[in-house]
Amino acid sequence: MTTMTATTMTETVERAGPALRLSETTLRRTLGVNYLLCQFGKFSLMPVLAVMLARGSGGSTSAAGFHMFAFLMCVGLSSLAVSRWLPRLPYAVTMAAGMVCSGAGFGALAFTTRPELVLLALCLAGFGNSVHGVLVRVLVAESLTAEPARNTVYGIVQIATNAAAALGPFIAGVLYVSSDNRSLLAFVAIAYLAAAVTLLVGLPFGLRPPGTTRRTEGVRARLRMLRDPECLHALALTGVGAFAYGQFYSAFALFVALAVDPAMLRAVLLGGPPILIVLFQSWVTVLTNRRLRAGTAPLTLLALAVIAFGAGIVLLGVGLPVVAGAAVAVAVFAFAEMLFGPMVSIAFNRLTNVSPLTSSNFQGVSLTTGEALGSLSGGAVFLACYHHGASDWYWLALGAATLAGAGLFLARARTTPVRPDEGH
Repeated sequence: MTTMTATTMTETVERAGPALRLSETTLRRTLGVNYLLCQFGKFSLMPVLAVMLARGSGGSTSAAGFHMFAFLMCVGLSSLAVSRWLPRLPYAVTMAAGMVCSGAGFGALAFTTRPELVLLALCLAGFGNSVHGVLVRVLVAESLTAEPARNTVYGIVQIATNAAAALGPFIAGVLYVSSDNRSLLAFVAIAYLAAAVTLLVGLPFGLRPPGTTRRTEGVRARLRMLRDPECLHALALTGVGAFAYGQFYSAFALFVALAVDPAMLRAVLLGGPPILIVLFQSWVTVLTNRRLRAGTAPLTLLALAVIAFGAGIVLLGVGLPVVAGAAVAVAVFAFAEMLFGPMVSIAFNRLTNVSPLTSSNFQGVSLTTGEALGSLSGGAVFLACYHHGASDWYWLALGAATLAGAGLFLARARTTPVRPDEGH
């Protein structure tokens, strides 16, 4: 990674026609720090959130599960409700407001255990995360025209997110006491508020999302988008990849809990991907940037990421020793995630038939739906297969289907010529 240095405001904001664009350096610095802070808040809470909710509801796992599901769906989809109003305010204000909503929602959990109020607090937190995530993708797409530059920014965001994911459970372990969650929730709320400050300081107030029109935002525009082959391929590959990714924290976590005995080894296996991503994401970003500059289509790289997910799944079912197979699968999963995350955003950034807000929302819907269904399959179908002695067949069938779906696309995919502004 190149070293990020301070720039003056004139260097920070570049004019491109009538619109303002942020420089790549400013995006790297601002979004990197912003994501590190807000994801510290999120991943310090997520390891214990289900336990916290179950305790607050008197041990009801069904109530906790429903609240978790509602939160995750809000993270992925709730920004759809306000898409048409987002261009009316500057990025700095709206994105910072999203961080404040998330901090307030999580912080409110310290003051109530009533199910309806807990649900409202989690939905508020999810809504803030949703608005923030959608606008980050729009901001990158509007500010940077070169896909390697976008890939670099998304890579930095991924490193920040996984650094927080690697350290967050330790923070949860120190601050969370079952009888008193106030210290942890206070930390989470402060982390989100600090993330809001980075946006207010790092983004100019004259910069707004692009306006929308009926031509780019209406029902007909969305239907046209669904008929666009590039859009359909992006939706399908993202959904399949998210479904496969959803296995890691459901089926794979159950597999490790059931088949691996030492608790420390289980922790290493489940905590491996974030650490590997922090260490190696920059190398993968360099390699993918070379391919993008050489003319390889983002959808082709996205299909390769899905194939890597499929390969990792198959490795769990081919009869390798449990620990060795799990360790190799973790490494393959981590590589797939390093490729998958940035390429999903870049693939949707390419869609020009609708506004960037709409394409970003489509991305969120595809990711959320795929991961939710993947987690459902991993938590229910895998467990049934395991108890019937057919867990290997689960991995082999799912891995083969994933490989076949992505391989079919890749067999027909062709590299596209580099656009004039993308080789720099």
